[in-house]
Order: sequence, then structure tokens, then C-alpha cells
Amino acid sequence: MTVATTPCQIMKVTLITSTYNFPRALTLCLDSILTQTRMPDEIVIADDGSDDRTKEVVRRFIGKTSIPVKHVWQENHGFGKTAAMNKGFAVSTGDYIIQIDGDIIMERHFVEDHLRYARK
Repeated sequence: MTVATTPCQIMKVTLITSTYNFPRALTLCLDSILTQTRMPDEIVIADDGSDDRTKEVVRRFIGKTSIPVKHVWQENHGFGKTAAMNKGFAVSTGDYIIQIDGDIIMERHFVEDHLRYARK
């Protein structure tokens, strides 16, 4: 497989993570962003109606990073992950979107590896 050229590596990257009432997992997920060898340019948290514990996790994370963070929230009406993610896509500004779940702990090259194989 051919490695991407520089233009793909300089794209604006949005990392979107879904979440629902699992603040401990979201904390670990967000903390794994801070270890990346290539940081995303924007983080969007697509929240399917979590309670205030998740809002607190997001608030604390915003204090740890200079990366812009957007928290989109929708009322809980049962499983609505897809609708929450669509709201996240709608507010994202990246050229390249990486989508994960809120219980994923990313290896430190996760974003860099995505960009290595990205194509226009």
C-alpha cells in the first residue's frame, strides 16, 4: 500500500466520538487523545442524552487541551446514536473525520495512522 502524500497529512482533522452515560470510559477515551503523535484539529463529542456526569467529564477535558471541543447533546428518547452522530457531523469543520465510540482508548499513533492512509 502506498503511503499518503503530504497534502493528506495536513488536512484539518475532526475526531468525533459518540457517548451515552459512561463517563469513566469517556474520560479514558478523551485522555487517550492527549497522547496522540498527531493531534486532531477539532474534537466533537456526540452525546445521546447523557446526564450531567458526562457534561462534567467534557468540562474537565476542555480544561486539559487547547484543541477546540464541541459537545453536541440530544434528549434521550431511546437508542439515538446515529442521530447524535449526525449532529456531530453537522457541527464539524474538518476535511477528514475520524469516528470512534466513547469507550475506545486510542493507541498513540491512531490519528497519525489514519492520515498516513487517507486519500482525497
